[in-house]
Amino acid sequence: MNDTNFTVSKIAHEIRNPLTLINSSLQLIQSMHPEVREFQFWSQTLEDVEYLSQLLNDLSTYTDNRRFFMCEVDLREIFLALEQSLQPYLLEQGLNLSVHLPAQLPPVFGNPVKLKQAFLNLLKNAFEASARNDCVSLSARKYLDQIIIRITDNGCGMTPEVLETLFTPFATHKSGGTGLGLAITKKIIEAHYGKIEVSSTPGRGTVFTITLPHI
Repeated sequence: MNDTNFTVSKIAHEIRNPLTLINSSLQLIQSMHPEVREFQFWSQTLEDVEYLSQLLNDLSTYTDNRRFFMCEVDLREIFLALEQSLQPYLLEQGLNLSVHLPAQLPPVFGNPVKLKQAFLNLLKNAFEASARNDCVSLSARKYLDQIIIRITDNGCGMTPEVLETLFTPFATHKSGGTGLGLAITKKIIEAHYGKIEVSSTPGRGTVFTITLPHI
């Protein structure tokens, strides 16, 4: 598996360089010839290049088996920072985020960047399943030696068939997705000795429950 991951990572790196040049060329063409935006397939071409770039980033992240730098992490700080940074997106999309946190949470031992990435992936997944004016809820609490985090939406929900492959790499169930976001999230949570579970009902919404050991 390590050899396979190294090969995939190497290929992704080799593709990224020419793709960056292609994207730069397209941006240069657009800046010099604004009328190109009227071309029938121009927007789709830019979207396709962006999709490939995102796919390469996700591939690199998923196949990265290097050990994380681990330290004491304040989850409250991460969640409040996410709430703040998501405000422009929420305003643009007409969505709401309700954050419920106790005054104090015990710290966890982990990588703050990776944990932030995992929770951002889950929040984005909840937002994309929601309709305008819907509210996504993020809550956390201490239970025994664990921190339990729940991300809840009232969106479209998922069928049992979708749930079966939800964390399977490349098993995407939405347009434009790489099929790696939730696989990466699961990998990050498990690297922190945690667990992620999901329950969902079509038409009623989804709940992701993440359990992490605290210090």
